[in-house]
Amino acid sequence: MADKALLSEPEEIALLKDIAEALNEANDLSSAMAAILPRLGQVLGLTTAWAFRFDPQRATFVEVGASGLPPALSHNNAAPLKSSWCECQERLATGRLDTAVNIVRCSRLRDAEGEKQGLQFHASIPIKMNGRPLGILNVASIGAQVFTRPALDLLRAIGYHVAVTMDRAALLSDMRRHNERLEALAAIARDLTGVMDEDALFRRSIRLYADRMGFDGVGVIQNGVVVHAVDNTASVPEKEYSYRDQDSMRLPPAERLILADDACSAIAAPVARYPYAIRVESRTAHAFSRVDEEILAAFTWYLAALLEQIALHRQALETARWKERRQLAADLHDSVSQHLFSAQLLARTIRQHAAGEGVNVSEIGPLGERLETVLRHSQSEMRGLIEALRPESAPLAYELRHRLLRLKDILGDRLTWDIPDLPAIFPPRLTDGVLRIVDEALQNSLKHAQGADLHVSFQSREASYVLKVSDSGPGFDPASVRAGYGLATMQERAAAVGLDWRLDSQSGQGTRVTVIIPHAVDQHERGNHRGPDPRRAD
Repeated sequence: MADKALLSEPEEIALLKDIAEALNEANDLSSAMAAILPRLGQVLGLTTAWAFRFDPQRATFVEVGASGLPPALSHNNAAPLKSSWCECQERLATGRLDTAVNIVRCSRLRDAEGEKQGLQFHASIPIKMNGRPLGILNVASIGAQVFTRPALDLLRAIGYHVAVTMDRAALLSDMRRHNERLEALAAIARDLTGVMDEDALFRRSIRLYADRMGFDGVGVIQNGVVVHAVDNTASVPEKEYSYRDQDSMRLPPAERLILADDACSAIAAPVARYPYAIRVESRTAHAFSRVDEEILAAFTWYLAALLEQIALHRQALETARWKERRQLAADLHDSVSQHLFSAQLLARTIRQHAAGEGVNVSEIGPLGERLETVLRHSQSEMRGLIEALRPESAPLAYELRHRLLRLKDILGDRLTWDIPDLPAIFPPRLTDGVLRIVDEALQNSLKHAQGADLHVSFQSREASYVLKVSDSGPGFDPASVRAGYGLATMQERAAAVGLDWRLDSQSGQGTRVTVIIPHAVDQHERGNHRGPDPRRAD
């Protein structure tokens, strides 16, 4: 005898309409489960529902939503649902879950430890859209009675509504991921602006790409050999709940170029017009989507443009050096060379007079004076040429104020400084390193402490100069966050020129970067430097 229908046709249509309207407002699995469970509870006596979203491209389950879970399944952030082998997952992935069925001996309920609130089995309903598997809906009720065929048919109809919600959630997730990737790529492009060294470009770009995109490993490949690589061990892997053994899904050893021990998937893209490629590897199988491939291709095209810019910059420098050499050669020929030729003629004349009979000292004396004058002029002009080739030096205080004045036009009263007319002049490499640290510190403050006041001070103490960049932002606990590229860069720049660098920050008390420059590195050229007047930058 056939099972009796649960609801009349009008009642069933009304229930499905009610569920469809509720699901229309749900944008993720958890809200979808919370929307359908109360309605199904009235009809089927259901107490629990959970679902898995299936990613066909990755061939694994990537999201879990649940409602009404007993403690045995809900503890530790629903860990029992997110680990170990599962019969219903395997059935869907292998194409053997085509319709709503009773799972009498559920492996998860069987192996779960703790209070199960009387749950013994559940029904599994495949969630499909146009034949594509999107996920699984599992529902359970207290007791040992299995779901009847009418109940399973009703659940199957509800599964079609859940499929629409799940497909919409997947599309929203893909769109969000795409937008996040584009924003990260734009941030990387900004951070690479101004890099004019090929080796530095590759090292910095792959570090930024690994950090901003959250990838496990990124490398630069040249003729099949890794020339630069980043193993991002601190990356957070995407959650997936797979019934398969990940260890069996590793790439062959010859294809693990960056993550030598546990690479499971990889993508690569060539750098146009250059013998390089960028390769990305993941510890997750099937980790990369079409969006990841498109973003990587855009990244390599941008790298190609930067490499072209570096080549043009190098060519411009070579052209400038060539012009300078020609100008120097012309100046030497027109001035010093002519004077030296005259000195040579005078020296020859003096030698001839000295070698002749009846030497007339009164004639040799003036010739010697003229020779001294010519050599003195030659030395003066040579010194002038040398001075013209030396880079001009300016006090660090002037350079700092000049830097800050450009930013003052943008920030207005939010930016202040206390930089007196200290005449200290430092080696160009040290000055450049300090200025870049200041730039990085200000950039970090503008990024993480938006709207805060900024203050820069440069003071002379007993044995050192002390430079501080402070903001009144929210601050943070340095010990509780992973150091980003900006902080690491400031620390590396300070160490490279032998300076002490310190970061001080507390939640609610702003952030301060301090650089200490010993007096010993002052060049003591304050009295005769040829740089700009430091007072002009006020």
